[in-house]
Amino acid sequence: MNVPEPPSWSPPPPRQLPALREHLAAQLLTPPAHLFTTEALRRQRGTLRPVVRPDLGARLLLDDEHQRLSQAQLFYVTPDITRLIRQAAPSLEDHWDIQPQDIPAPTGFMLFAEPLAEYVREDGKRIDIVAVSWGGTELLISDTGGLWVTFWSVTDFAAIKRLARSVGASAAEAEVTAREQNAELTWDNEIYMPWRATSASLEPDPTGREIQPGKIAASETTIGWLQTIHAAWIFCTPNTLTETAEEHLPRTQRVRAERAGYSAAPVRVVSVSRKTSSRSAHRDDPSGRTVSVRFPVAPFIRRQAYGPGRTLRRLTPVAGHWRGPVDAPVRITKKVNLVDTPPKRTTR
Repeated sequence: MNVPEPPSWSPPPPRQLPALREHLAAQLLTPPAHLFTTEALRRQRGTLRPVVRPDLGARLLLDDEHQRLSQAQLFYVTPDITRLIRQAAPSLEDHWDIQPQDIPAPTGFMLFAEPLAEYVREDGKRIDIVAVSWGGTELLISDTGGLWVTFWSVTDFAAIKRLARSVGASAAEAEVTAREQNAELTWDNEIYMPWRATSASLEPDPTGREIQPGKIAASETTIGWLQTIHAAWIFCTPNTLTETAEEHLPRTQRVRAERAGYSAAPVRVVSVSRKTSSRSAHRDDPSGRTVSVRFPVAPFIRRQAYGPGRTLRRLTPVAGHWRGPVDAPVRITKKVNLVDTPPKRTTR
């Protein structure tokens, strides 16, 4: 069995995120991006495909995504929070039911300092998903309205340069062409999530997909990624584990961005909170049940009671911690993750 190569994602610092967004959005409107997307649609790649000619569908998709990226609130998730999000996401056991007030911004672009997901491409290459964008769309209509979510992978510049060399380009020409015609990230796949949808429709449909108000239009792979994004949105809401700082653009960069039609709002940097809550400080105190061993509890997300009579519920992240008496024997359970054949997936 081939072992996937280690991740090679080298994220930019938060202050460079606005420039990355502008480069990414501008690249969507270039002829190479149109040709690439047209070919992807012709091969019936991707989860959501307009039921029109591939070249027209490509233009519709790219213009729609350009609009979302231009107006997106920017988020930067640090490595430690990314790891907590990935560990906590499986505890959601998602029934979804996401509403507009549950996301940190109506339109957003979130970059992760470590991959939020990964998969192995048909040629054995490991592909890292490192960003997500979301917002409204004019391409799909549902009774409740909904959210288009796009996943972004690290651009495989090595493969692009090899392709250029195979058709006669020199090493220098291949390098220049790869950088001029591609951004740092590549549109990998997407989903459509009607508000308050409680289940997902995963069946591929080569003739298009009818949007059902109660179902998320996704693939086997992207629905798992959405679970991680759902956890990331929860970690971005006020809680005791994280803090959000603002990285403001320099005035000249802010003016230039606004003139070019981009949102110039500060980057929201999500990192581990430096404050210790009274609850986390007493996690080793008795919990009401007898525990004779000491064991680690992984980060998870729970439905926290609040409101009048504590009758309402909201999803709240809980940090990983130790449970049990300090002087008790330590018990470590073994969890085995089998990495073998990846699920069938569609991708651009």
